[in-house]
Amino acid sequence: MAELGPFRVNPDGKTLSRNRHAWNNVANVIFLESPAGVGFSYSNASVESGDSGTAVDAYLFLLNWLERFPEYKGRDFYIAGESYSGHYVPQLATVIVALAEFGLTDMNLKGIFVGNPYLDDYMNTKGSYEFLWNHGVISDEVWGNISEHCSFGRVEGTACGQAKKSFKIGDIDRYNIYAPVCIESPDGSLHSSSYLPGYDPCIGAYIDAYFNSPKVQKAMHVRTNTKCNLHWTDAPVSMVPTLAWLVDNGLRVWLYSGDMDDVCPITATRYSVKDLNLAITKPWRPWYTPDSEVGGYAQQYEGGFTFASVRGAGHMVPSFQPKRSLVLFYSFMKGVLPPAVSVWSP
Repeated sequence: MAELGPFRVNPDGKTLSRNRHAWNNVANVIFLESPAGVGFSYSNASVESGDSGTAVDAYLFLLNWLERFPEYKGRDFYIAGESYSGHYVPQLATVIVALAEFGLTDMNLKGIFVGNPYLDDYMNTKGSYEFLWNHGVISDEVWGNISEHCSFGRVEGTACGQAKKSFKIGDIDRYNIYAPVCIESPDGSLHSSSYLPGYDPCIGAYIDAYFNSPKVQKAMHVRTNTKCNLHWTDAPVSMVPTLAWLVDNGLRVWLYSGDMDDVCPITATRYSVKDLNLAITKPWRPWYTPDSEVGGYAQQYEGGFTFASVRGAGHMVPSFQPKRSLVLFYSFMKGVLPPAVSVWSP
């Protein structure tokens, strides 16, 4: 409701408007609340959650969904996500690809598409501080102190902890360090701290109001007493080996990063891409939208692995750059890099 879906919630928290750049313009899209317990989803059993269990649960959901809607069996199928889906999506893909190798599933998985992915515990931390330094949020001295005392590994000393706490970033949105923030006035009304075309930082409040409406909940047939109380039991430190295995097994793997995000920043993703140790087949270059804007930059590697940036976007790329995200998603679906030339010439 704030990103790639067909509707956006209006400021009244009661009505909807169309999203002209929804991804279902170019594909049938299933939205899955995962793991069980988030959103309105629930589990009939009280179980511990983790990466491996979430992948199995998602696979079982897909099996049941395809039994319910058999007309979609055999169609090309893709998995997309963002943020911690840097774990969820590759792990679900691994389950499907592994079963397919033994002829145990007929799901026609073609590729995965993950935005601003959380891929590596240590590199995400290093990349975040480096990103803040590169964008002038922390000083040369602070970054130098962090670089000197932090190894960005499993064990860090006291000096590293002190270095990380030696600065303040102020009231900015770390999901997009250049975006306005939502301000609540004394009378309880909400407004944006400044203007960013097409983006309203208060949309989260509108969405909460909409989904907390009894009328909406009744129409969606949801349980209203669900609670999210997750106890996470397993997660690999790095997803690089999983991504490498998927590429080796011929799956289309695309990662992309909004270049204004500090939570899972492009600097962190670059470290993980480098760790894949894949040969470059198409060097880093700009890509364009149909209206001749530079949408971002892209590079392709052996096995078809692709890494792209989306210019001017934060963590939730479709929220900040809906048109550019749709262009990139369409290119992924077609299996070709987005346009390398502008149709406009000076």
